[in-house]
Amino acid sequence: MVARSSKPAPPPRVATNKTALYLRVSTEEQDLGGQERELRAYAASHGWEVVAVYAEKASATGKVEREAYQEAIGVSQSSNRPWDHLLVWSLDRWSREERFSKAVLAIENLEARGVRFHSFKEPMIDSSEDGGANMGRDLLRAILPVIASFESRRRAERVRVAMREIKEGFRATRSGLPVGRPRRLTPELVRRILDLRQEGLMWGKVAQFVCLPVGTCRKALQIAREEEGRGLTPATPSGGGLGSPSP
Repeated sequence: MVARSSKPAPPPRVATNKTALYLRVSTEEQDLGGQERELRAYAASHGWEVVAVYAEKASATGKVEREAYQEAIGVSQSSNRPWDHLLVWSLDRWSREERFSKAVLAIENLEARGVRFHSFKEPMIDSSEDGGANMGRDLLRAILPVIASFESRRRAERVRVAMREIKEGFRATRSGLPVGRPRRLTPELVRRILDLRQEGLMWGKVAQFVCLPVGTCRKALQIAREEEGRGLTPATPSGGGLGSPSP
């Protein structure tokens, strides 16, 4: 027979009007005061009492630990936390996630603990008053990937048009250089490589002299042979053919 605990289950937590603020800016030069004033005024207009402020200056790149953020998350997981509302300036101040769906998942994790999330700049993603589904948030989660896909296709089409116009000579690149990676084997380098080979140097030594990989140096010989086969003037040393010394 399984023994049952006589200890009664704790009563469900009753939501209060106590609120925490989370503030973040990306650089030391920026001021957190403006965010705090706006959020305090917003909280007061809703009858919420601000009992905690988590503030930090940290970039969203993920290279710097966000101590205030971690502290707020830790407190939210406590059954006796001093607040039930979390008010932030905007979603991108709270979450580092690039995808809206992942950022919303972080909000839903808070809501699962009984915390109501509020964004000053994006009230459409706030936790609902009755704790139910947020229709505005669900709508955004559904349509934003479609918009992102549409924008991606438009960018790809613009790139294709630009590349075609550059190749046809109707447009120049921003740098003024030709499209693509710069050529490693210039005619001068091809001649230099062939000269070194005619002197009897091994491919490894040739590569050291011209500061190129061995495979690229070998390609110089192939280029010269192809030019000779097409009847072009081969890039060879004067008086020498394309016969190569032993490797």
